[in-house]
Amino acid sequence: MKRNMTLIREILLAVESGNDSSLIDDFEEAEIKYHQALAIEAKLVEGSVTFYIENATEIPSAVHVGKLTWEGHEFIDLMKQQKIWSTIQSEFKEASFSTVLSVSKELAEGWAKKKVQELIG
Repeated sequence: MKRNMTLIREILLAVESGNDSSLIDDFEEAEIKYHQALAIEAKLVEGSVTFYIENATEIPSAVHVGKLTWEGHEFIDLMKQQKIWSTIQSEFKEASFSTVLSVSKELAEGWAKKKVQELIG
């Protein structure tokens, strides 16, 4: 299954707001479980992933998602900024997670520096 950054973003937004991250509209249960497991693996959320012996697929049998980690908060704060999210979707949709995170931080820093320059003239 391919990684879907839109679904990762939706899962993190659900966790942040206290909603059930396994109930995301427009996505199938298997796809959600897979991406919840990716979010745990990337240390964006705390949680656990279970594969039962009879399950021979890449889709976890069960996933429990806890709270956002520090890195999860940092990531979702960046992804909530529309300019950053739009750029990631259009220019970096096939990039690795570490690249997406790095680019997001650089974009945020660049826009913040530009804003500071505008403020101090």
